Amino acid sequence: MAHLPMFTEACLDTSFARTSERREALALLNTRLHPVLQKIVAAEVASGNRVNGVGIDWPDLGSVHVTMGKHFGDRHASADAAFSLCDDPHYWHADYSTAEKPRHLLIC
Repeated sequence: MAHLPMFTEACLDTSFARTSERREALALLNTRLHPVLQKIVAAEVASGNRVNGVGIDWPDLGSVHVTMGKHFGDRHASADAAFSLCDDPHYWHADYSTAEKPRHLLIC
């Protein structure tokens, strides 16, 4: 039986214009993003938030970072996903980061 992907195009913000960018973002979300952050992204998407950026190799080689379109709070914080409030307009409002290396980030 085929495994259905956790994330589909419905989770992506309309800022993903090119089809190739959408496919790459979904592949990273479904296969390389740390499972702890996958759960948080899924919860944020279920509450109406959308992914508007996905990248690799920052902040660590082999990591994935995801940017959400709307602010989120600390309700998903755990020992495996540390919440940090940055609230700097030059960077971002808040983030979740994984405890293990490479450190994956979820940013808003």
